[in-house]
Amino acid sequence: MKKLIFALGFIAIAAFAQAQMIVPVKWDVEIKPLKGGNQYEIVATAKIDMGFKLYGVNMEDGGPVKTSFNFETLENCKDFGKAVELTPSNTMHDKIFDMEVTYFKDKAVLSHKVWVTEKPAKVAGYIQWMSCNDEMCTPPTDEEFEFVIE
Repeated sequence: MKKLIFALGFIAIAAFAQAQMIVPVKWDVEIKPLKGGNQYEIVATAKIDMGFKLYGVNMEDGGPVKTSFNFETLENCKDFGKAVELTPSNTMHDKIFDMEVTYFKDKAVLSHKVWVTEKPAKVAGYIQWMSCNDEMCTPPTDEEFEFVIE
């Protein structure tokens, strides 16, 4: 009987842990050289699970966490400009947050440029994002990236 209770408890804990690990957005982040030799573009492609929305880059504060590029290391380089939505986003009035929000469904491609002042250069940081479906929202989540430019 103790073994049965232990087994059922273990299964319940495993199921609970699995339910907590919902990651509806999968990222592919790469860096591409631009014309001119000193400019590079970090391109982040998000594949979004069906039924979920990934929030956009250009939203007012006070609602869901907007998607953003955050730099922790900029060695021999600097970021310039701001994050750009290469995939057009949708706009809607969100009843939960009572505001206009921008979002993506299925796929999003975002970019941010960096300027290299000397090689080798290193850029590292994370993309912070949040997504929701009709039943739940993920907490703000970070997707880390790091590139060395030779």
